[in-house]
Amino acid sequence: MKFRTLFHILRIEGLTPFTGCAVLIGFAVTLWETGFLEAEWSLFLIAAFVTFLVHVDAHIWNDITDLEIDRREKSRETGRDRPLVYGWATVSDYKTMSLIITTVVVILAMYLTVHRIWMPLLVLAGFFFDYGYNHPLIALCHRPFTEWYIFPWIVVGVTITIVYAATGIFSLLAFVLSLMHGMTVTCFGVSMMRRDAGSDRLGGKHTTSVGYPEVPHATIYGIMTMLISVIMIYPLTRILGSIELAYFLCLTTAVFAAINTILGAVIDQLCTRALYSVFPDFEKSANKLVLQQVGASTVHAVAISIILVIGGGIV
Repeated sequence: MKFRTLFHILRIEGLTPFTGCAVLIGFAVTLWETGFLEAEWSLFLIAAFVTFLVHVDAHIWNDITDLEIDRREKSRETGRDRPLVYGWATVSDYKTMSLIITTVVVILAMYLTVHRIWMPLLVLAGFFFDYGYNHPLIALCHRPFTEWYIFPWIVVGVTITIVYAATGIFSLLAFVLSLMHGMTVTCFGVSMMRRDAGSDRLGGKHTTSVGYPEVPHATIYGIMTMLISVIMIYPLTRILGSIELAYFLCLTTAVFAAINTILGAVIDQLCTRALYSVFPDFEKSANKLVLQQVGASTVHAVAISIILVIGGGIV
């Protein structure tokens, strides 16, 4: 196995806005719940590392499951190198890495359980997302609409896990903020599936965009996210005790959801154009917009974390 395989398995463009941003939000929520001195930061870091490993394991199994589909993907246009397709590694190498990662996760989870008794349930939930969506025996990634209802809960699961590890609290604030970010970043996930519709169709992968190609999925999901961000004003007000702080958090989410919706709408238009005409640059054009959604989603997590820390009077 070539060393560069390890870098491409990470997929920073997916790891950062989901797990990375969830850890950032979890850090801000931990400060809100207990303050800096009362939190168990060693447990926080261990839990964050565990969620990072589970996410990477998901990438490994996704590559195994989608190997034949990835052979049809325009990798240069999407900017993604595929180690299995290029022969940099074998399926056996990938399974060995998965076994090592799983072993480390189990060991660390056992240590965390000594301090936090409900930790095994949270880790099992993480493996449910990992194997349920990506493992070839289940492969929810090959079925329509699964990205709609699975992707947001990845952020929720990570945030709740690390806040629980650091504080011993199942934080309602962590749930609400992570769900808001989870839906915002899933706008990118839905658009990514739109971008990959061509290769998925050729590979027999029945995703949402393959099954319903004429529906503007990215636009619809973005609008849903904006509506949810408005609805969250009331529960956030009850949790935070401040309508002003709740308003700014929800307004920020609505703004970034709107940005992702606009970008997603353009991707929907490009997808429709590619469906009815010869459009060889579709993947390249759509990928640029997808990466902009990644950037917007990451900034969103930074923004709401800063608002919570400063607006909440933590610093």
